[in-house]
Amino acid sequence: MNAGEFLEKLKREVIGHPALVHPFLERFGEGDADREGVRTFAIQYYRHVRVSRLYLASLISNCEDDERLQLALAEILFDEYGHLNPDETHPALYRRFLAALGLTEEEWERPGTLPEIQLYISAHRELTRDPDVRLGLGALGPASEWPVPPIYVRLTEGLKKAADLPDEALEIFTSHVTMDVTHARIMMEAVAPYAGDEEGQRKVHEGAMRSLDARSVMLDGLYKAVYREPAPVLDASVRAAGY
Repeated sequence: MNAGEFLEKLKREVIGHPALVHPFLERFGEGDADREGVRTFAIQYYRHVRVSRLYLASLISNCEDDERLQLALAEILFDEYGHLNPDETHPALYRRFLAALGLTEEEWERPGTLPEIQLYISAHRELTRDPDVRLGLGALGPASEWPVPPIYVRLTEGLKKAADLPDEALEIFTSHVTMDVTHARIMMEAVAPYAGDEEGQRKVHEGAMRSLDARSVMLDGLYKAVYREPAPVLDASVRAAGY
């Protein structure tokens, strides 16, 4: 199949991945988290948000021979850095959310990072530093830009129900619902030249599935931390990558 056909097929597989209907998203989206659970989620998810843009920077440094790809990734990174306004970077928006919950910097920095979230971070550092840039493209393109809007819709719904927050406090979540539609288009155009043959498609697919499987494990950790009980077992195929 050509690159366009492959990406359409991959999109269906990504949207159908168990990570997008993880029990954490389903339960949290119903507002079924108490005050302490919401605060735990907020603190731990920040560990992910504050480093996620660095994966793009890592991937840029890993494609030194493709300036076209560098420009595409830099356009997304420009948004992540709030168009160079330090008060509008994605970590800054998230800290406004933390502050709206009444958390202090000491409170959100003190707890250790959940091992499942650390695994997600480590997996994406590995994928974006791999000499084969197609793995990183699969992880940051199909596996990140397509799933984020529906995931963030659920997180926003849950936070609106469980916490009495003004809309501006949830900007870090609501902005991704529309912004990542544009980012997805940019990333798919960037991925297409690398997915024109069977080998390229295999590598992009591998990167995407490894990313989504790691996301499932991260959500397992959040479920356990927020609800103080193990997450219900996901489909066995999610475990196949060894995460």
